[in-house]
Parts: sequence; structure tokens; C-alpha cells
Amino acid sequence: MLSFVAKESNRAGDGVYGFYFQDNSKNELANISVLGREEKIFGTTYDWHGLKRKDVGKYVFQYTLSGEGRLEMEGETYRLEAGQAFLVEIPSDHRYYLPADSKQWEFIFITLVGSEAAKCWNMMQKQAGPVVEVPVNSVLIQLLLKIYQQTCEQKITDSYHASAKAYEFIMECYRFSKNIEKTKRNFSLNITKAVTYMQTHYHDPITLDEIAAISGYSKYYFIKQFQNQLNITPIQYLTKIRIQKAAELLRTTNSTIIEIAAAVGYANANYFNKAFRKVIGVSAGTFRDSKDIVEIDYLIME
Repeated sequence: MLSFVAKESNRAGDGVYGFYFQDNSKNELANISVLGREEKIFGTTYDWHGLKRKDVGKYVFQYTLSGEGRLEMEGETYRLEAGQAFLVEIPSDHRYYLPADSKQWEFIFITLVGSEAAKCWNMMQKQAGPVVEVPVNSVLIQLLLKIYQQTCEQKITDSYHASAKAYEFIMECYRFSKNIEKTKRNFSLNITKAVTYMQTHYHDPITLDEIAAISGYSKYYFIKQFQNQLNITPIQYLTKIRIQKAAELLRTTNSTIIEIAAAVGYANANYFNKAFRKVIGVSAGTFRDSKDIVEIDYLIME
């Protein structure tokens, strides 16, 4: 049997889930130990040392969504910015923390246990070192976000399911490290920051000016660079994220269309319906009721 508890967070949608198993034998190959998404702000104490923790045989993958953190390992200090992940084993001689000169650090992480996790972490560190550049729209990060969302929604119901998710994440790590990920793209750090922001704040009423400011570029230079690197405008990309999430909610929840519109960043349900119809070709209501429309995992937009 699997049980998990969420630690309270100051932000909606944030929290840390600890997984507990009555039968520890299920942890021998791969399973999830801890999973979370957090934001640490200036003045917050956040400091983990790998030799001062009681945990044994655990493997951490932590990905920066925004802001900046630090990792000290093997005599080196690494700046952890948006689009970067670090991998560490517990216990080992490392330290990761919110530095005094960082205003905030937003990240998502997964801690795995088991021999397969150990093999994967050792391989990735040999190939890329402790810090890895990973595009936010890569399959790997989207999978991590999805596993976290499923945990929040209590869709991971037992240790077998949790183990399957751990394996899935490990296999995607292998795929990424072998450079065979089909959707992998090399974005500049500025564009990665903007993409990360849209992926994680699509439910907020964010504007083009705000997204450009996150990137560090002026609005018009940002639009040009975004189109050059993704072959799509920033607003089209944001719409794609919102409509894809809306399609998922229409298929998997009983929420009203007004509620779904608000959940994906549209204050006006009529405007949401127009945007949905333009992308999908039918209204949100028709999409929900139709048995002939297949589930959408990816949207291809011109």
C-alpha cells in the first residue's frame, strides 16, 4: 500500500509529497520517495548538505523553473538558473541552497530510490556532470510536471503505480542523455526563461510585456528571437499551452467550461470558446461531448 502526505506551501499548486510504502521490497529497483514543487524567496532558509542528511540510497533530480539557486559539489560551485537541472545522490558530498544574492528560486524535484535510479544517475553524471541543461518543453520536464500534477490530483494510487512512474522518468532520462529525444531544441537562456514562465504560469492572466520582461529582452526583440527559435509567436505558444490543458480538463474532469476557462488563464468564457474553436475546430462543449475526437497530447499549430 502507498500513502503520501503533502507539506503545506504558501503558493497555490506548490507542495512536497512524501511517498511511504508498507512493503519496502517494492523500492529495490525504482520508486518515488519525495516529489515537490516549491518557491523559496529572499530571506528564506533553504540549505541541504548531502552528508548531514539521514537519508540513504536516494537520488535527487531538481529542475529550476525560475530564479536562481546554487550547488556546491566536488570543489565546484554551480549557478542554477531556469532551464538547468542538477543530479545528486544522498548521501554524498554536496550542498544545494538559496544564495544570499538570489531574490527567489522556483523549482520542481523528484527523489527516487532503487538500483535503476542509481545506474541512471551515475550514467548521466558521467556524460554531463552534475548540472544539465534541459529545455522546459522537453519530454523529460513535461513528464516531471505531469507526474507532479497526477500526484496532486491523487491519481497515483499505489506503490506499483508510483514505481511505474519512476521507471518512466528514468527511461526518459536515458532517452534525453542519449540525445534521441525527438522534441529536443537548443534555446537561449533568455528564451528558456520565457518558455518556462509560460509553461508554469499559463493559468494566470500574463501579458506579452510580462513574458518579455522575464526573458530580459525588449518586447520587440523578444518576439523576434522567440519566433526565430521556436517558429511560433509567444502568444501562439501560450495559447497552445492553454488549449492543450483545457482539452485535457474537458476530457478528464466534470468542471464547467467557465471553470476550465478560468483554470487555463481566460477570464472570459466566450473568448476562451473562440480561442478553443480556432485551434481545435470545434467548440469546447462539442469537444467534450464528442466520442469521435481522440484525446490530444500535442497540438500542432501554424
